[in-house]
Parts: sequence; C-alpha cells; structure tokens
Amino acid sequence: MYAKKRMVKIFDTIIIATAAGLLAVMVLNSCNDDLQNTVTYSVNEPVYMSFSEFRTPPPVKAAQEIVNPGKICLYGNYIFINEITKGFHIIDNTHHSSPKPVGFIDLPGNIDMAVKDNLLFADSYIDLVWFDITQPAQPKAAGRLKDVFPNVLPPVDNEYPVKEIDNSKGVVVGWEVTTITEEEKPPRYYPYPWNCPTCFYNMDAAAYSWQNAGGTGVATMTGSTARFAAYGDYLYVVTSSMLKVFALSGNTVTKGHEQYLSWNTETIFACDQKLFLGTTTGLLIYDIANPAAPARLSSLSHVMGCDPVVVQGNYAYVTIRGGNACGQDRSLLDVIDISNPSSPYVKTWVSMYSPYGLGIDGNTLFVCDNGLKVFDASDPLQIGTRQVQHFTGISGMDVIPYDNVLILIGQDGLYQYDYSDIQDIKQISVLSVTKK
Repeated sequence: MYAKKRMVKIFDTIIIATAAGLLAVMVLNSCNDDLQNTVTYSVNEPVYMSFSEFRTPPPVKAAQEIVNPGKICLYGNYIFINEITKGFHIIDNTHHSSPKPVGFIDLPGNIDMAVKDNLLFADSYIDLVWFDITQPAQPKAAGRLKDVFPNVLPPVDNEYPVKEIDNSKGVVVGWEVTTITEEEKPPRYYPYPWNCPTCFYNMDAAAYSWQNAGGTGVATMTGSTARFAAYGDYLYVVTSSMLKVFALSGNTVTKGHEQYLSWNTETIFACDQKLFLGTTTGLLIYDIANPAAPARLSSLSHVMGCDPVVVQGNYAYVTIRGGNACGQDRSLLDVIDISNPSSPYVKTWVSMYSPYGLGIDGNTLFVCDNGLKVFDASDPLQIGTRQVQHFTGISGMDVIPYDNVLILIGQDGLYQYDYSDIQDIKQISVLSVTKK
C-alpha cells in the first residue's frame, strides 16, 4: 500500500513538473517573438553577365598573355589554346621554332574545343557556339545553340557558402565575397547559438545553399583530355553524365540524340567508327556505325582515377591518375586490347607518378607524367621496358603529336619537340605562360 501511494505521488510530481516546463517554454517563446538578433556572415555573391551581353558575337581581340591554359586544338598551321573559362588564344605556328600569338577570342565559360572542316566548335557555359576559321587568325562567329549544356558555375576559391542563384539575371561569371549583417529571430524551440553566427547561417537552408568549390585535308586534332570530338558529320560532346550528339551540315548545327552515361565521364576519343570514353571508374566503348545514335558496346572497369584515353590499332592506352579528387593513390598506364571492342581487357600496365594527357603517333607514345615521358610502342606489351626519354622540369598536361612535331601544353607553357628520331628528341620552342 505504501509503495502504491509513493508511486502515485511520484507520478503527480512528474505531471506538475512537465506542466511547469511547458508553461516556461510558452512564456520564453512569447518573449522571443519580439526579440531581434543581429547576425553577420560572409557569402559568395554571384556576379552576373546579362544574356544579351553573354550572347553578343565576340570579336577577335589583340593577342593576350597566356595565364591559365587548358585544352588545345590543332588546325593546320594554327594552334588554339583555351584560357580556362575565359576564351581561347590563336597561335600562328607556321614556324615551330617561333610560335606567335596573333589574337584572342573572349568567350565566357569556355573549356573545350574541336574543329570540323573550317568550323571551330566551343562551349560557352550553357551554349554551344561555332566560328568560321577559313582565316584562322580571324575567326568569325557563325552560330550558337542556346541552353544545350548544364549550368556549370565558376569555381569558388574560398570556404564561404554561395548565395542562391537567380538564373533570370543571366549567367554567373564569377563571385564577390560580401558581408551581410541582418536582424534575425532566433529559431523557436531550439537554443540560439549566440556566439556562432555562422551556425545560425547553416540553419537557413531555405535561402542559401553550400557549394564548393576532319574533312578539308587540313590537319585537325585535339588533345586526349578533350570532351569534344568531331567525327564525320557529327560532333560528340560528353558532360559528366551525358553523351550529346550534334549533326553538322555546313554552317548548320542541329541538336540530336543524347543519352545517359556513367557518372564522372571525363574524356572522349573518336576512332574507327567508335567512341572511347574515359571515366573515373573505367573505359566505355560506343559504336557509331549509326553516327546519329551511338550504341554502347562494352565497358571495362579499373581502379578509381582520372582517365584520358587514346587509341591506335588494336590497343587503347589509358592513363589513370590517383590522389586528390581522382581516387585512390595508385597511378597507372593501362594497355588495353580492343581487337574485340565488345570485350576489351587489360594486357599490361605500367606504374606512373601522376599522369595526365597522352598521345600516340605510329610507334611513339607520349605521356604527360612528371614532365614528359616517351615510349617505344612498337611492341605494346613490352612498353613498360621501353621508355626512351624523360623530359623533366615541365608540368605537362596534354599533347598532340603530328608529323614528327609534338605539341605539349603545360601549366608553364606551350612546348614543341621534334621526334623524327625518338632516340634523340629535341625541344624546338617554348611559349611561356605569364605567372600571376
């Protein structure tokens, strides 16, 4: 009996305490309804370019310094060098020993390029644009397809969050760090982080989001890290998860078939009615016997890593770079037998330091790895024992080998080499990057 009375008493006490607690919360919230708190935080404010300005045909400007080079494209005696997200440089390479910058096209958001006949195709944020390069030193805007690419934002070089994007204002071409001070009510039913204004900022998910950072007889080639490939009467473009097809007819470009790919597709190489796509997890092969609708043939998985690919004959050569955002720490050069493209397999591999782009011409394979490595590829299965030269002290990113001249783009410049004798390759010239 005593125990029963004691339990009733305890239960009554709990009810009274709970009621008192609820009353206190109601009183506090009533008081907080009129309480304003000042919070200060920094954000990346988007810098917009209006659509009218963004889509105004760009004129050829005077030659500019190369500061942040990206992809490269060869067209006859001219080299086009992407200035990452800014546009592209026009280089007269008539004399390999003295390449001469002759102009610059200001093209916001440009990363990739490819040439078909006398047209140069390039991305510009969300649009595909093309230029008539009948006179390569004076490209003329020839057309544009709007809104065909994902809305990729410029990189952010700090840890501040990005303010909400208003796509109606135009394209985002940069960021400005701004400090915001405003009055905010503390969140109801939650303790307010009085000494942590950025913690309060994190709660405001509704208002802001976190983001982190062929055909004319003229030689036309792109590097191995390209996402654009012109083949026949089509332009093939890969984004991280899509393959997009554009039909080319004179100066007319028509958006055609598109299909989903594996995530993290990075590069494309067109050869022998096939598309070879490099992804961070493997190689994809597509048949383009029907060029308007590529059909997947096969895939080959490999360790996680950044992955350009080139092809010659029955072999594909793939560099796999590990570390950083690319995956595990292992870096390799894979030699893949593609004699049966429906069933590719790795025949041999070579350890690498940190490889980037690569290129092959005849029996000579060039790999951007801790500079530039040159291999005798006459026997692909013995390539690991046939490194013939290694140029150090350069930061090679991608290469185009053609007619015994190797064009190499690096973070520090445009290099050219004579490889007519692979046992005695000689540097011809260097066009240096401006350091800032």
